[in-house]
Amino acid sequence: MKQYCNSKQPLIIDALRHGETVKGQCYLGRTDAELTDHGWQQMHTTVQNINVDDYDAIITSPLARCQAFAEHWVGLQESGTELLSIDPLIQEYDFGLWDGMTAIDIMLHWAEELADFWRDPDQYPPPQGELITEFFERLQFFLNAKITSEHNKVLLITHGGVIKALTCLNEGKSASRMFSVEAKHGELHQLVWQRS
Repeated sequence: MKQYCNSKQPLIIDALRHGETVKGQCYLGRTDAELTDHGWQQMHTTVQNINVDDYDAIITSPLARCQAFAEHWVGLQESGTELLSIDPLIQEYDFGLWDGMTAIDIMLHWAEELADFWRDPDQYPPPQGELITEFFERLQFFLNAKITSEHNKVLLITHGGVIKALTCLNEGKSASRMFSVEAKHGELHQLVWQRS
């Protein structure tokens, strides 16, 4: 049974990263890559002891590697389909011209730019890519809406960059610390947000 939000109660966000995709190891942002069979298995293994009814809301990125699994998993359960929604705010960071490319391929053409991006993503975004500040603002906007909502516990089916950025926002760290946060394929991360 769902409980009404108590403003003193924290908001719990469980963030599930999608599994391995057919694109392999690359800078995968807006590129819409499907899951491999192993990617599906990674996610199924993680959620095998989780129930739709554990959550007040289930929100997925619109990209196929998240949405296809979300719809399949929710559809397997008897209740909860009304809890699932799609939100482009939790879509992956847009790597611009690098999107879908491996680091090796990028280094052939943009070695200096890639080094700058790793060192200071705030100041040196990928060519035609999303500004990290805008990425963080997009996620903060999403969070603000959820923190002021009636939800107590939310499941996000989303991306590694989103999980890393949410972790930084949760811990008050700068965007440059994103690369030190680990978010493996199919992993579930729990974040607790205190309500003011």
